[in-house]
Amino acid sequence: MRHLAGLVALLALTACKQDPATPLTGAWHLQSDPSVTFEIDDDLNFFGAAPCNRYFGRFEILDGNLRSGPIGATLMACPKLDQEYAYFKALEASRNAVVQDGLLVLRSAEGASLVFTPQP
Repeated sequence: MRHLAGLVALLALTACKQDPATPLTGAWHLQSDPSVTFEIDDDLNFFGAAPCNRYFGRFEILDGNLRSGPIGATLMACPKLDQEYAYFKALEASRNAVVQDGLLVLRSAEGASLVFTPQP
């Protein structure tokens, strides 16, 4: 039942702008940095590889908006930690998710976006 509730929430959130052939769930990579991956399941759990670390989290639908809980990550250091923190901050700020023209777009309330391409 939880699986179905997550799917219904995803459909309600994206119904107006969703490409029917491309589901929100699945494996994606960040268009601006293909080494950054993002996978999301029907229950709104997400995980992937950031510039330095593996990460995971979960979205919820609150008041019609997407909300991220805290993002967990491994703790490896690397020269790209600033980029990783910026990515996590943008991911946590996401309030809307749509698939447009085959791309997954996560947008903040301010209009900033993360654009993902499907992984092959």
